[in-house]
Amino acid sequence: MRFANLWVLGLLILIPLLHFFWLKRNRPPRVTFSLPIPKNVRASHPFKILLWLKYLSLAFAIGALARPQTSYRQTERKVSGIDIVMVMDVSASMNIEDLSERARLDLDKETMENFIKGRNNDRIGFVIFSGEPFTLAPPTLDYGLVLKSLRDVETGKLKDGTAIGDGLSAAVNRLKDSKAKSRIIILLTDGDSNIGQVDPATAGDLAAGFGIKVYTIAIGREGRVRMPIRRKGLMGNVVTTYQWFDNALNTELLQQIAKQTDGRFYRVQDETTLTQVFTEIDRLEKSEVQTTEKTRYDEMFEKPLTLSSALFVAEKVISRFWWRILP
Repeated sequence: MRFANLWVLGLLILIPLLHFFWLKRNRPPRVTFSLPIPKNVRASHPFKILLWLKYLSLAFAIGALARPQTSYRQTERKVSGIDIVMVMDVSASMNIEDLSERARLDLDKETMENFIKGRNNDRIGFVIFSGEPFTLAPPTLDYGLVLKSLRDVETGKLKDGTAIGDGLSAAVNRLKDSKAKSRIIILLTDGDSNIGQVDPATAGDLAAGFGIKVYTIAIGREGRVRMPIRRKGLMGNVVTTYQWFDNALNTELLQQIAKQTDGRFYRVQDETTLTQVFTEIDRLEKSEVQTTEKTRYDEMFEKPLTLSSALFVAEKVISRFWWRILP
């Protein structure tokens, strides 16, 4: 609470001054006639009680003149969010355990989950692909839906292969009609495009044409790597064997897509680097939030003015009828 006319409260000094002069003046003899006084107020002289009623009435009147006000702050937030589609390669090679002894897929899922949890005002979509693309979540603010889709991702659910162009074009299709101030695609793959209906370079041109920025991430080590093969044993247990696999990455293609869409290309060969990549993307692509504060003041003088009037009337009524004072 605040007082619009704070200086008026200085008039409260009049009350002790008035009381001082009242004590000094020579009061004429008076005779007081009153109704029976309750036991709890007999200790106070009726004249003093009436005097304090006047003082309180004056104090509340001064308080009303000072215009007490309550303030309310209204905060308006204008958010210009970003639309993001994450595109993840879920081909069989994503099971390769060459990053901190963990499968590429498991590490990708964990890092992407942390990235999603760090966003607040952005719509996020999720597309997976191997030999064909599949949209698990369109751009949405329902992060719970996106996270559930991400956690449930497994390899072997789609046609085998690596159709980078199809996966990228599916993401572009989800963003081309977006009105967001910024639209980005995060494309993560561990292989070279070897199947699909849309050429990756053509999909990159399509993204550039719609003003969509593409961040490409090439994950995994090249050359000879071990791929785990898991089968059920005779006793129902899971038996894991390893098969050597020649892993190939077309980094030039991913660099080209990133360059033509004004994005960035990242090469990831360990867990720490992948985390740093998503941290950098998170830093580069921030939502624009404008905050405006407005303060509204409501007048509260009615209450002290009402109390002042009530005390004034009470003093007059009591002095005339209850405790009538004659000179």
